[in-house]
Parts: sequence; C-alpha cells; structure tokens
Amino acid sequence: MQREEFTLKSINGLSSRASASLVNEANKYESNIRLEYSSEEVDLKSIMNVMALVIRNQETFSLVVDGKDEHAALIGLKNVLKDMKLV
Repeated sequence: MQREEFTLKSINGLSSRASASLVNEANKYESNIRLEYSSEEVDLKSIMNVMALVIRNQETFSLVVDGKDEHAALIGLKNVLKDMKLV
C-alpha cells in the first residue's frame, strides 16, 4: 500500500474537469485507489464520489493506492495533478 498527501493549489478547488481527469487516470489501473479528504474516504474510480467531496483551494487530501500496480498508479495520478497544476 502506498499513500501520499497533497495540498490543492487551485483557486477553483477540485473542479469537475480535474475530477474527471483523475478518475480517468485511476481507471487505467487494477489497484484499489482511494481519495481521503477531511474525515471521508471515497473510491477514486467513481466521479460522483470524488465530486461530492468538494475539495477547496489550499486544503489537504491523500491518495491511497493498494494493489499490484500501485507504484505505477501513484506516479500516473501525481503526473495528472502536476500537469493540471493542481499541486
């Protein structure tokens, strides 16, 4: 299992476009991928669950990845976050 914490750096918070990009990336992997924010934890492969969290600018969240391709999944998700200038 791998876990990494991030601070969102987007004035718009985690937008629907950004959420969709993360969900699309997460669905490329077999690993179980969770997004933790505040006291909630959701499946990152579900757009509805991710958007329901409403993560705002400068708030901290974590990605938790568990499975045989967890390393590749975490790298891919970090790249999406960086490419979209979210972290």
